[in-house]
Amino acid sequence: MSIKTYLETLYDYNYWANHRYLKAAEALTEEQLLRKQGHSWDNIHGTLLHMLSSETIWLKRWLGEAPKENFSPDDFPTFVSIQENWTEHEKKMRGFLATQSEQSLEEETVCIGFNGGSFHLPLWQMMAHVTNHNTHHRGELAAMFALMNVPHLEEEIVQYFLIKSGQRKE
Repeated sequence: MSIKTYLETLYDYNYWANHRYLKAAEALTEEQLLRKQGHSWDNIHGTLLHMLSSETIWLKRWLGEAPKENFSPDDFPTFVSIQENWTEHEKKMRGFLATQSEQSLEEETVCIGFNGGSFHLPLWQMMAHVTNHNTHHRGELAAMFALMNVPHLEEEIVQYFLIKSGQRKE
C-alpha cells in the first residue's frame, strides 16, 4: 500500500469517527457540552475545539504559515460554530491530501512551532500524527459521554473496517 493510500484511509476513518462524535454531541445541552469533567480540555466543547484547532494549525503549518496559538472558546463559542467550521476544514484537509504525491509525502517539511522554533519531519509522519491525536481525544470524549450516560457509537478503526467491508452494519 502506498503512503498516500494509507493516509487517505486514515483520514477517511478519522472523519468517519469524528462525525460519529459530532452527531452524539448534537443532542447535548449547553450545560452538558460545558460540564467540567477533568480531562485534558476539561469538557466536551473544549475537547472538540482543541481537535479542530489542532487540525487547522497543522494544515496551516504544511501550507507554510506559522500559527501562534490554539483557537480560543471565544472564537467558537457554540457547538454549531465548531461543527460548521469543521465541515469546511475537512474539505480543505482532504483537498490538501489530494494534491500530495508519494514524493511530497516523503519530503521533509519544515514547520514553525508556537515558540517560534522550527522542526522538520516527513510530511506523512505529521499527517499521521493528526489522526492519532484525534483518536486520543475521541477516547476522552467517550469517557465524558459515558460519565453522563450519553450513548455514542463505537468508533474504533476495526469497526470502521468491518462496516466498510460490509461485515457489520452502520
